[in-house]
Amino acid sequence: MTATRNHPFSAAALVAKLAAVLFVSLGLLLSSSAFAQKWQDLKPAEQNVLAPLQQDWQTLTDVRKRKWREIAAKYPAMPPDQQKNLQDRMVGWAKLTPDERRKAREQYNELKTLPPDKRAAVPQKWDEYQNLPPEKREELRKKAADAKPASAPKAAPNAPLPAISDVKKP
Repeated sequence: MTATRNHPFSAAALVAKLAAVLFVSLGLLLSSSAFAQKWQDLKPAEQNVLAPLQQDWQTLTDVRKRKWREIAAKYPAMPPDQQKNLQDRMVGWAKLTPDERRKAREQYNELKTLPPDKRAAVPQKWDEYQNLPPEKREELRKKAADAKPASAPKAAPNAPLPAISDVKKP
């Protein structure tokens, strides 16, 4: 027999080799240098760029760590004004409580769902808000806080279910 494809073990051997290659590749991908699970695993240049996040590094998910490392890799090529902006944002982010960060992520996700024309107007509206006197901003904040409960669903999310004996059978 000259055709090896008819041999019953050739497909299994091929799959085994492929699995071995994938296993080794996955091992390399998941190595500590790829994810930098610990702050000490970061390269000195990354530590320098990501310094504002050092205190929170151990609480970040692997996905967030990877994203921050990608940003750190792009940092040297950024213009100085973008570098400063990034550093300022990281410092601000590091100062937020976990609840404030969650709310910020929720707001960001809401903004992503806006139509492009409304999304484009957001920076202008934010600038207008920032230029308001502090007392006017506080007034708007209170209005927004008071308006939130009114838009909440009326039904109680944890309302008890009816007893089985109360459910009518068809």
